[in-house]
Amino acid sequence: MKRKNKRIIVCVLTLVLSATLLFGCSGKKKDDKSDVVYSKEEASTTKALVIGDYDVYLDELMIYAIQEITLYGITPDMVDKDEKTYKDETLSLVRETKILYDVALHNDVELNDNDIAARDKLIDNFKAAIPGEVFEKYGISDEVIEKVFTERTYVEKFENDIKNQMGQDIQDALTESYKDFNFQKLYYMVFPTIEVDADGNPATDADGNYTEVSDDKKAEAKENAEKASEEINSGKDYNEVAQEYGIENYCSEMNGYVGAYSDEMNDALEKISAGGCTGVIDSEVGYVIIAVISDHDEDIKSSYIYSVTNDYLNDQYNSLRTDWLSTIPVDTVNDLQGDAWANFTMKDLSQILYDAGLVITK
Repeated sequence: MKRKNKRIIVCVLTLVLSATLLFGCSGKKKDDKSDVVYSKEEASTTKALVIGDYDVYLDELMIYAIQEITLYGITPDMVDKDEKTYKDETLSLVRETKILYDVALHNDVELNDNDIAARDKLIDNFKAAIPGEVFEKYGISDEVIEKVFTERTYVEKFENDIKNQMGQDIQDALTESYKDFNFQKLYYMVFPTIEVDADGNPATDADGNYTEVSDDKKAEAKENAEKASEEINSGKDYNEVAQEYGIENYCSEMNGYVGAYSDEMNDALEKISAGGCTGVIDSEVGYVIIAVISDHDEDIKSSYIYSVTNDYLNDQYNSLRTDWLSTIPVDTVNDLQGDAWANFTMKDLSQILYDAGLVITK
């Protein structure tokens, strides 16, 4: 079971834990006395995992286990059925965070006053949301909480700064590339020359080919398309024209730019301004005319650049992030130390958090 987008965990965790305050933290049992699983001394001195030069102790793993349970809505029953998977996911998150923290430090990331304030707010939210019995039972000290959230703050700052700069660079390059392009909003109108079923979908024969209408109907469709084009060019509203010829179900709005279509469409659209309409274009399913709703549309251009920027950014950033995560080799068997993690029972922790209303099932 692979989790996606773990790099957003700090923000999501904050929202989840903050939300629980609104939905009934009266479920906390701060006065309950539970048997201690790990004392603070034991939890802070029992090494459970080694990642590169970083030693991870039980108390730190407990915080990540809390995160795994609360973020992904892991109920006691779910743990009962597949505890190994959820424990492995917790370890995966620890490894990933430690490696990215190391990368951040090697890139000279420093926290400013605003970063520290944001970290402190995360810590306050976390401590306010989690029942005190959890910290007592699993040996979680204020010091280790601060350590975990400090490292995550470094990671978030590093990733966000890199991603923001990459996004700006991509957007600037696309803006320059498309500065002279004619972006348009179009109304695509089809006068069918094939049969359609009751739902308006193209009908096909046994071989999957379209079923064409008679030659007389084809000629009528072409004539109607020519008339419709003339009417729109004379100033008639394209919606009224579509209704006049009963083709509303075969029309749609689309955004694009001259140069993105077939040569025939590009040639037809190149010199048409808003309010105009192309001549008849022959297609596989019928005769097409295209009404131009807007031309040289800067809003459409901006929206397009934003969308393409996000696509490019995700691809490039994910590749870069994969490179970062390869900077410290991970041995998912031998990096575990002793049997501390193997002996940890996640179900008990999940039960406490579930009873406190912090496990929101997905």
